[in-house]
Amino acid sequence: MLFIKPEELKRGMRLARPVYNNKGVLLYDINTKLTRQGLEGIRNFGLLGVYVLEPAEPAPVLTEEDIEFERFQAVAVYKLKEEISGMISGDGIKDIQKLSEDIIRRFGREKAKINFLKSIRSPEDYAYKHSLNTAILCAIMTVNMHLSYMEQVNVVTAALIHEVGMAMIPEKILKKSPNLTEEESYIISKCEIEGNELIQHDYNIPSITRIIVAQNFKEISGKTEEERKLLDGTKVLMVADVFDTLTAMNINGEPYSDVVAVKYLLSEPDKYDSRAVGALLKGINVLNPGVCIELNNGEKGLVIRENEKNILEPVVLSFKQNKVYDLSDENKNKKISIHDVMKTMDERVPVDREVFNELMSHVENGDIKE
Repeated sequence: MLFIKPEELKRGMRLARPVYNNKGVLLYDINTKLTRQGLEGIRNFGLLGVYVLEPAEPAPVLTEEDIEFERFQAVAVYKLKEEISGMISGDGIKDIQKLSEDIIRRFGREKAKINFLKSIRSPEDYAYKHSLNTAILCAIMTVNMHLSYMEQVNVVTAALIHEVGMAMIPEKILKKSPNLTEEESYIISKCEIEGNELIQHDYNIPSITRIIVAQNFKEISGKTEEERKLLDGTKVLMVADVFDTLTAMNINGEPYSDVVAVKYLLSEPDKYDSRAVGALLKGINVLNPGVCIELNNGEKGLVIRENEKNILEPVVLSFKQNKVYDLSDENKNKKISIHDVMKTMDERVPVDREVFNELMSHVENGDIKE
């Protein structure tokens, strides 16, 4: 799967992700082969880019849950846009808490991990889609941290409104980023400040929600835990905010993989709360069975067993050596680690579920040696 900018798309490329309109109606399905008309349609959407399949790459199978997740994102982002537009225009928020409760009802309940699918974004809707996805992550994380329902509502609402300032930035500047003049950089900073002030002065927003937003933007580098005095909701928002920023389509560049984002979060324990990071990893699939990876020794392989204790140390099967590595075994594999997921999938070996289960039974019976 590759991230391709609109101007680099070509006829015959196949979509790796479906595209929906604001009503949740499917416009282009997964595995759709782009025609000239399709290219023009996607370019007219003003998207930052789309994910496409490589020539030899099979289309991933989306579950009903995955499809419903994508459809919910497509519809909910426009509800959020109406709410934030109301804040900016002075009309105020109306149903933001209702949207928060809907997100919590869908994602803030204890259940199995989900495939967190990144939304396709344009400069115009980046702030809204980023805020929505951050809110969904917050809902997933808060249940795993066992926060109360009201704490869930406060942090999810904070996530939905925390980028009001970005939504105030003129469209022409957003499209121009990152090649900005000094004046344009000043306008962005001014919008961010005004957005935060708008949130703090809107007393229809609960005070705890406003505190979480304010703390999320506060500089905490070099400060002790006592000096920070961050709410649990703030710790959740900080992790969700940076994870979505790193892994989603970016105004300034290509997205990072979930693995790289997780490594970054774990490398900054003084900034990102370990409980919050753990709650994130407990709720979304990152290195689950079937994911193709690159090891630091140059080998490519397949994750065949997840490691709940340390997500970055699963059991993997090397394609080259036909050998199983248990990356949690320091005695055998202390120098081997996961570098990243495979960027190009043409070397991937498609394995159906029956073959995969048979392979796992051989590993468990000791027929394939580590």
